[in-house]
Amino acid sequence: MKVAAAKNALLSITVNPVLKTIIGRFDKECPECGGLLLNSLRYFLGEPVSLCARCQEISGKAAFPVYELGSRFLHADREFMHKKFLDERYGESWFKGFGLMMKGVEKYGIRFPFTPAGPFEVVWNLTYQCNLKCKHCYENAGVGKRSELTTDEAKQVIDKLSKIAGVGLPALSFSGGEPLARKDFFELAAYATKRIEYVSIASNGTLLSKDNVELIKDVGIDYVEISLDGVSPQVHDEFRGVPNAFARTLDGIKNCIDAGVDTCIATVMHRNNLGELDKLIGLSKELGTRFMHFNYIPTGRAKANAQLDLTPDERFYVLETLGKEIMGLYLQQKEEEIRFGKSSVKSDRFFSTCPQYASVTRDLSHKYNASFMVEAHYAAEQGIEGVADFLGGCGAGRLYCCMEPNGDVKPCVFFPTNNQTVLGNILKDNFEDIWDNNPFLWHLRSRELLQDCIVDGKAVGCASCKDKYICGGCRARAYSYFKGDVTKPDIGCVHNKPLWEKIVGNGYL
Repeated sequence: MKVAAAKNALLSITVNPVLKTIIGRFDKECPECGGLLLNSLRYFLGEPVSLCARCQEISGKAAFPVYELGSRFLHADREFMHKKFLDERYGESWFKGFGLMMKGVEKYGIRFPFTPAGPFEVVWNLTYQCNLKCKHCYENAGVGKRSELTTDEAKQVIDKLSKIAGVGLPALSFSGGEPLARKDFFELAAYATKRIEYVSIASNGTLLSKDNVELIKDVGIDYVEISLDGVSPQVHDEFRGVPNAFARTLDGIKNCIDAGVDTCIATVMHRNNLGELDKLIGLSKELGTRFMHFNYIPTGRAKANAQLDLTPDERFYVLETLGKEIMGLYLQQKEEEIRFGKSSVKSDRFFSTCPQYASVTRDLSHKYNASFMVEAHYAAEQGIEGVADFLGGCGAGRLYCCMEPNGDVKPCVFFPTNNQTVLGNILKDNFEDIWDNNPFLWHLRSRELLQDCIVDGKAVGCASCKDKYICGGCRARAYSYFKGDVTKPDIGCVHNKPLWEKIVGNGYL
């Protein structure tokens, strides 16, 4: 913890001024070759790129040394980068992410945790419309008529996202409400997939008919995340507020699987479905989907149902259960690689939006003498522990942000919508200016600003936690439980259990 803080102070006066100058040398737009930042990386990785003599010289003298140092720092050799950037399906998305990372170093320097020059992902709550009445809905969707962007305005937003920081957005996720409830959804999705490399949707599944799933494939949607809160109609329908939702959601999941769409079962774990966890994991294995645990955050309609929030011990149980699943896959993968030289096992199948997942999987890996951990739901790689404080756990307003149906920009979907959390509007304000300069964002990004609370004479909280640079706690939870203070502790963490008991012992929100 103190090491990372010292690194930030030291980097700001030593390495960063030099790095900013060097990257500025090859972050150029050549009239003949185009943008040199990404072209020099393609050249570095061996892709045939036509560069003028001047760009070749700059690449060799300025860009290549930075890429060599960066790959060593990130434990990603040239072969790994070549595979991810050039050989795999979503290589262009990786290129854009790398470009934002390099521009982030140029703008803000190397810092812990790291901030790119633009988000790696934007979650767009495309509409307030919804056909369900979920108890946890952060948008309070389906209630009243509220302003939404027109089709033409939404296309303007996509155009802006495709040019973020001069690089473009690597990934866009349509959410809601229920995104498929918008009549122009497929028109907008088709427009987006032509301009943004990776496009996904988060759906309640009830509108994923076979015909709609075929349209999803036709427009080029890459990934579908479908909410399922239990393996029985009673549990799911009670939480989602509409009879027969379970059957339609399960049909939607199966329709996506049958069509060959990359599918994920997403579950908000809460007090009333905690007993369903093992069954949900079993269903995910049976169907061959990914599984995502969503953190219950008391915001929106969930604020009126705050008693459903898990205790720290319950949340730890969920994370450890998922961690054991992903560790088992990882060890199976490694065993096959040792025996056969390769493996068909995919370890990236069980995730959580809870930032403590990084700490839990790291501790589990140590029990198996492995070097493996999960950075929330961002990554699952061997050796990632060495740069975990660089990637930095909670990515709200740092690695990702969200947009409202009217184009308002917020740090995270789990923040309420108010004058403090709305950072600007993407059609009315300059997104780059928001990302670079908004003070609320820098409060979220700077772990040195985190505060503890005193419980029985002892400091309890994220500020004194040894894992604050790989986790940092859920800032939206801190905001909800501490009336808008994002620097306060995440009381849902097992390390902050005394604080949970003190606050929740006096009643929920």
